[in-house]
Amino acid sequence: MKIKHTLILALSLLGFALAPDANADPMFEGYAAVSTALYKDDLAAAKVAATGIVKQDKDSAMMKHAQGIADSKDLDEARMHFKELSDAAIPVAKAEKTMHRMHCPMAMDGKGADWLQASADEVQNPYMGAAMPHCGKVVK
Repeated sequence: MKIKHTLILALSLLGFALAPDANADPMFEGYAAVSTALYKDDLAAAKVAATGIVKQDKDSAMMKHAQGIADSKDLDEARMHFKELSDAAIPVAKAEKTMHRMHCPMAMDGKGADWLQASADEVQNPYMGAAMPHCGKVVK
């Protein structure tokens, strides 16, 4: 009987420890899909991915910015909302340690902007798209 209670306690603790990662992953998957679409200058795909974030995460600060991307009329507008989405996602990713923070000094009319990527092997700049697809670097 004692072993059974210990096992149940261990499993519940393990489940508790995994819960934040389980909840964060779908959001970061949606975020990555938006980022990739903007990197490819594909507004339609960015809007679809952003709509997925909105459906997944209706109560977070990120939802507002994802909705802005979903409602965007052009790539420039979507990228402005993506910066806001990134600004909200970066602190979460830092805590979760699931993504790499990237920076492009040319984005936002030379003001610079950060975003998240799953891999740091190749810069895939969502702010510059085809114009400067690999502009940027990993931020430590």
